[in-house]
Amino acid sequence: MAENTTTLELHPMKKIEIIVKGDQAQFVRDLMERTGITGYTMIRDVAGMGHHGFHEGKLLFNDTSSLVVYVAVAPEETIGRILKGLRPMFEKHPGVMFVSDVAVSRLEYFQPAAA
Repeated sequence: MAENTTTLELHPMKKIEIIVKGDQAQFVRDLMERTGITGYTMIRDVAGMGHHGFHEGKLLFNDTSSLVVYVAVAPEETIGRILKGLRPMFEKHPGVMFVSDVAVSRLEYFQPAAA
């Protein structure tokens, strides 16, 4: 059997997951775009158990009360800017966020586009 001579190079990054009520979703989206996030995933109508009990997913005729999750990967400095921007929102509104270490193989996907 031939030995595989190609290696996958991984680059350290940070992943942020932000869970907020739908009425704060636009704030989070705008914050991520302003701080230099090059892409993110948004999941609407999330259900689950939290600090205040069970949260339903899709609430009929009410997109602002259902939960939204944003997931993004970026360099640590960019995630730091997001954290700073989230602080005032979390002082007034419910929600949680998680930051973890990840590694990516396509570094160019997570860097700002050349001007």
